[in-house]
Amino acid sequence: MKSFLTTILAILCGVVLLWGNFHWNDKTAVKVDGASVNTAAEKPVEKSSEEKDQVAEEGADLLSLTKNWPAEAAETFKLAQEEGRAYKILIVGSSALGEEPTGWAYLTKEGLIQAFGEENLTVEIMEFEKTSLQFVQENNQEELASSQADLIIFEPFTLNDNTNGVGTENSLINIQTVLNHIEEVSADTAVILTPPNPLYNAKYYPIQVDALKEYTEENGISYLDHWTAWPALDSEEMNDYLTNGSPNEQGHELWANYMLDYLVSKN
Repeated sequence: MKSFLTTILAILCGVVLLWGNFHWNDKTAVKVDGASVNTAAEKPVEKSSEEKDQVAEEGADLLSLTKNWPAEAAETFKLAQEEGRAYKILIVGSSALGEEPTGWAYLTKEGLIQAFGEENLTVEIMEFEKTSLQFVQENNQEELASSQADLIIFEPFTLNDNTNGVGTENSLINIQTVLNHIEEVSADTAVILTPPNPLYNAKYYPIQVDALKEYTEENGISYLDHWTAWPALDSEEMNDYLTNGSPNEQGHELWANYMLDYLVSKN
């Protein structure tokens, strides 16, 4: 009799265990195209403290590269990192940007992506062979604003203005029109101005560029003066970097190196 009862209890225990296991699997399953898929083991795996420290360290290293940037540009880069999105830089100017792959704009793009990684930063280049007056009259500033770039590096057609009769005062008014429109449409976009290439022994053009630099200083506009990296304007050495008034490969390399020294801080 005892043996019979023991057998019955054992069978009952087995049934209870089987029912409990079936009930648990049923609760932790989801239906996919009519089939049950167990999700009990699909909980997200948390990063270890070492992995979290590594991610934080990489973020800090990238942020340190922006040390020379305008404060608002560095801040939006930090925000982009926190949001997990790529920071967007737009380089805009005349044909002085050069051609791919040897133009300074393209060399700068390559250097930035190498330093920051394409998952953290993208670079777009826009070329307009116009004067600042034509640029504004044709509403090209809308293209800059609508790009929603985080940072715009703008070569504002000063050489084209000089050679096509757009005077210094009007040139500055046109530049400010562009900056105002960008701020109105995309207030978080930072802008850095930089002049076109220098010319050997030019007389009036340097005066117009000096006025541009002075204007940026008076109005708190960021300005990258790459002219400081070139030979003196009256030095024949300038001809080593120019061909028919435009930067040659050596000139574009010099220009790009200056830009990257600023945009990718190594200190």
